[in-house]
Amino acid sequence: MSFSKNDLETIKSKIKLSSEIGKKTKILKKGNDHWCCCPFHDEKTPSCKINDDLGSFYCFGCGAKGDIFTIYTDLYNFSFPDAVKELGQRIGIKITDNNFKLDKKSEKYFEILECATDWFEKNLQLNDDCIKYLKKRSISNQTISDFRIGYSDNPKFKIYEYLKTKNFSEDEIVESNLVKRDNNNKIKDFFYKRLIFPISNERGKVVGFGGRVLDNSMPKYINSPESIFFKKRDILYNLHSARNSIRQKKNMLICEGYMDVISLYDKNIKTAVAPLGTALTENQLLLSWKYVHKPTIMFDGDNSGLKASLKAALISLPLLSSNKYLQFIKLPNNFDPDSFIKAYSIGHLVNLLKNPISIVEFIFDRSSEAIDLTKADNKIQYDKYLDDITSNIKDNKIKYFYKNELKNLFFNKLKNLNKKNIKFTPKEQINSLIEMQIFSFLATYLNHVSVREELGKLIKNSQLLDEEKLDFLNYFENSDLKSADIEVLIKSNLPEKISETLKKSMENGIFTLFPYAQKQYNSSDALEEVRESVKNLNTRLLNLKKINKSLNEMTDNTSKLNWDELKKISADLYIDSEDKI
Repeated sequence: MSFSKNDLETIKSKIKLSSEIGKKTKILKKGNDHWCCCPFHDEKTPSCKINDDLGSFYCFGCGAKGDIFTIYTDLYNFSFPDAVKELGQRIGIKITDNNFKLDKKSEKYFEILECATDWFEKNLQLNDDCIKYLKKRSISNQTISDFRIGYSDNPKFKIYEYLKTKNFSEDEIVESNLVKRDNNNKIKDFFYKRLIFPISNERGKVVGFGGRVLDNSMPKYINSPESIFFKKRDILYNLHSARNSIRQKKNMLICEGYMDVISLYDKNIKTAVAPLGTALTENQLLLSWKYVHKPTIMFDGDNSGLKASLKAALISLPLLSSNKYLQFIKLPNNFDPDSFIKAYSIGHLVNLLKNPISIVEFIFDRSSEAIDLTKADNKIQYDKYLDDITSNIKDNKIKYFYKNELKNLFFNKLKNLNKKNIKFTPKEQINSLIEMQIFSFLATYLNHVSVREELGKLIKNSQLLDEEKLDFLNYFENSDLKSADIEVLIKSNLPEKISETLKKSMENGIFTLFPYAQKQYNSSDALEEVRESVKNLNTRLLNLKKINKSLNEMTDNTSKLNWDELKKISADLYIDSEDKI
């Protein structure tokens, strides 16, 4: 659809932007400019600047910007054509029906998808397996409703038959991509016996669906076929619903899939979005930067998730600027957000989110493990690799500093190659986290004197302690130091083994992951945290026993790229960029 540029400029000039925004918030005049509290996020001090001459606004707090049409599309949820039509009518500009020829077609498309969404939602309530699956994933009824999760099968009639009752034509239904014609020209459902996730555009209109099987059949996920209204590379799942939270929190969390976003939302993390597939596209990165300067990527901790994260990092390099960056959260091996929360709690995930990895660190960690740097030829090859990827950075300042930082990390790693290098298998990585958590119990015991006796009983009864830690607890319980404060314990002349265990319990990494272990944490709350953690950890260990067989079959390199894979990812991206030039 097209609109006269003159008509759009006339609308902007005729309607005073400050007056329009003034309907939502108080306007303050400073010189030739107007200021207000941003209508897109909560704030007490005005940080949104309005320029009536240009007909534009910009918020220095959350980064929201635009014009009168942005107010109507983003704040009032108008489609762009409807916004133009509404504002044109206000100032007496006649918008001809020809201008809305395509819009009428799109509205019919959106109407069909909205009817389908309602139908899917109702079907969900008729299927016990769907309800059981979502309950097993700890998804609340409210979250199910908020995301309009549905099911694509109905025992009474098919979606085609349902939509026909709503007076949609066969051609319209087929064009909606909800059904397809087979080789015999018979109409069949595109989605069949799948959990359904409606996908909305930035305006909140449903433009397509994602479908997930409930069994082990493949493919696990499918999306609606692409159309002029639905292009996977241009959409981030849940962006429309999350954007206000994203602006308020000044962070966007990009996860791998629908269920990651939904699970996090259910745990009150409402800034999560996801690409429609594992790979994050250039367009999706550009879309994320419309809302925040530094989105956080947190894909799954398995091999495919880490590969996708690295690919996203490399894709971003030519696009980076002074207000466009990326940061990363690396989940432990084979964990996704949901399984991590269940194993360790939402609080531990929040702590990870507070300590993201920079894009430079992430690229270096992932790429340097792919090549054996003990060999001279490999050192030269890897050094050239760093030169090649940084050459793609267009911003000269960023190129200079990123290249220097990568080289410094490289040389520091070379210096440390002769030092003992502990390599963890997947099983050992998991066990190391469990070990840290158990040490957090000891740290809590040491730091919280008022509940020390109860903590001691709780920890010992858990049967999680090895001989070293059990001896540690027994030592203090049977000594004059059983009621001593931590400062006294640290200064005491303790046996070597006891002193060593105490040092391990007081490491900063433990307090980062498990804040309840800190002295300043409320003691009664700390006791409850340990009680809950012990329960979760026992469950986790029980589950680990069930998967130990498969874990033992894995090698050290389960989540590692090899050098050929790394070069292929980089080469593919380079070729893609060359094709665009």
